[in-house]
Amino acid sequence: MALLALTISLAACNANPVLRMHGLDALGTDDLKQAEAQFAQAVEQDPTDWKSLYHLGVIRLQQGNALDAQLLLERALVLRRDHAETADILDALAQALSQAKRIDDLHALINQAVDDYGSSRDYIRQGSYLHQLGDIDGAKFAYRKAAYFAKPGDAQPFVNLADFYEQIGDTANAVTSLRHAYGINPKDRLIAERLRNYGIVPGPTAAIKLQNEK
Repeated sequence: MALLALTISLAACNANPVLRMHGLDALGTDDLKQAEAQFAQAVEQDPTDWKSLYHLGVIRLQQGNALDAQLLLERALVLRRDHAETADILDALAQALSQAKRIDDLHALINQAVDDYGSSRDYIRQGSYLHQLGDIDGAKFAYRKAAYFAKPGDAQPFVNLADFYEQIGDTANAVTSLRHAYGINPKDRLIAERLRNYGIVPGPTAAIKLQNEK
């Protein structure tokens, strides 16, 4: 009976939710080696454990092992293709492909994501990598799409658009994008400070409201 109880106890300690909890605790203390061991054991025990696949993939990215990261994250994506966590997996997988310099695969991933989901985040991801790859026109179109498809009350796509315009030296459009962002979220101190840096005093006249907003 005691042996049975011990076996059950050991099995409970090695259950995947427990291993993931220990892995996340290790990540919280920047102990990548321990976190890696916990998530790797979880994946070995259950190859369909998408959470452990994802976290182990992110760890591989931090270790500079882009190929292993890609394989793990691709498995996670197959298991969580249309869920709240999908965008996080796509972000990490795009990073892995970029690190591995698999440019054709990266293009395919970011383009497929906007076709499949078409959220602001998907267009922001696309814009970011197209900019990195030197496709300025493509990046501009993607960032503008991200702003167009922004959810009500979400100023971040306009902030990303402003960042992009600043990086390519288009001050006028950067200011316009910040004024849109300010119109959505006038309480954001960082947006207000950026407007001040352009000599614009935050207030009602600084805001540009979208047509669907009052």
